[in-house]
Amino acid sequence: MQPPLTPMIDVTFQLLLFFLLATTFRQAEGQIPAAAAHEAPAGLAQQDVVKPLVLSLRRAADGGVLYELRGTGLAWKDPQELYAGLVALRESFGSDQVPVIVRPNWDVAWSNVVEAFNQALRAKFRNVGIHSAAR
Repeated sequence: MQPPLTPMIDVTFQLLLFFLLATTFRQAEGQIPAAAAHEAPAGLAQQDVVKPLVLSLRRAADGGVLYELRGTGLAWKDPQELYAGLVALRESFGSDQVPVIVRPNWDVAWSNVVEAFNQALRAKFRNVGIHSAAR
């Protein structure tokens, strides 16, 4: 005696049809090209590569936060001053493609890190990131 195969074949085709209709097809993810910091990406000369602006955040003596632009001697105590300074820098560069890296010290509150990130975006920098806290 052999079991009837028709119901099993029907269920198999129903499952196949269900998975075909429920699946969403996407374009395959590509690879993001990356170059070492000392190398210029293909098509760019070394002088065209801009060094990122590193915005260090540390605790000020009065308990507030000090926003310092590493290597320039520029520092701000207030987010509005930071915004004005970043706008001036963006305009002096003539480009919004200069990377800005927010790098807090370990004792800076997360809200201050987010504030610095938001001010950089508000100043219309397009490449803004957050680096891990410095100890």
